[in-house]
Amino acid sequence: MPLSQDQLEAFAAVARAGTFTRAATALHLSQPALSRRITGLEERLETTLLVRGRGGATLTDAGQRLLEFVEAQQSLEDELVGDLSPSPVSLRGIVRISGLSSLVPQVVLPALAPLLRDQPAVQLEVHRNVDRRVVEAIAVGAADYGLSQAASDAHGIVDVRLGDEEFVLVESRDHTTRRDVFLDVNPNDTTTERFLAAQPARLRPRGRLLRSFMHDELGILLGVEQGLGRAVKPRHTITAGARVRIDPRFVSLLEPVFLHYRRHRYYGRLHEAITTRIESAVRERLATRSPRRR
Repeated sequence: MPLSQDQLEAFAAVARAGTFTRAATALHLSQPALSRRITGLEERLETTLLVRGRGGATLTDAGQRLLEFVEAQQSLEDELVGDLSPSPVSLRGIVRISGLSSLVPQVVLPALAPLLRDQPAVQLEVHRNVDRRVVEAIAVGAADYGLSQAASDAHGIVDVRLGDEEFVLVESRDHTTRRDVFLDVNPNDTTTERFLAAQPARLRPRGRLLRSFMHDELGILLGVEQGLGRAVKPRHTITAGARVRIDPRFVSLLEPVFLHYRRHRYYGRLHEAITTRIESAVRERLATRSPRRR
């Protein structure tokens, strides 16, 4: 017997949402009805797909394989609909990207914009995740692509190294800077600590590291310009005309950049188009260093 599409939809919703409650809300189902669909699917396959716990639902190895199948099936369906449609639209689907705020808004979005303008049936979602949560979002199907500073080395995830970001320390040109305060994206951002640990002891803060959080790279740049603190930033994010200076006493730090996506036996044309554009744009940006300024 073929697999039930309703059951597969229910399974994928739980895998992506992480809890039965959020999945039931997304599918407009009661939780008992959702649970019956999952149970029916597990009985049909004679295996456990999801492990229920206090923190939510996690995928078993079998669940991971089934999620890969569901995603591949959706990709094939989107491509078939595009091929058979009488309209000129040839690509369709949702592209979900997660990761580094230094690259996704400034580099990835402009690279994908021409494709999105030409293909109105392709929708884009940008998710705010950092560190391991980027890979975790891809593993459970909550994101399609991720950019991070570390290889995942995870089963079923492809890691493509695209180059290195060069981190430098910047401060305001116009205001007396609060030198003991460092601006970061959020509390999970550890770049500043790694940067300072690589510096000579005489350049490291002697007391407790004070941090303020600005949400993204643009917010950090604006905060530095206003003298709210210093910041460790990728050199390529320092825009022309920014009222900041790079402190030449500090040694720059190179951090790798990886593109992540799920491993499939088959990739549709949409995946190939998106992957090619992301890889090309990010490689080009990382290979082009902005001029050194003092």
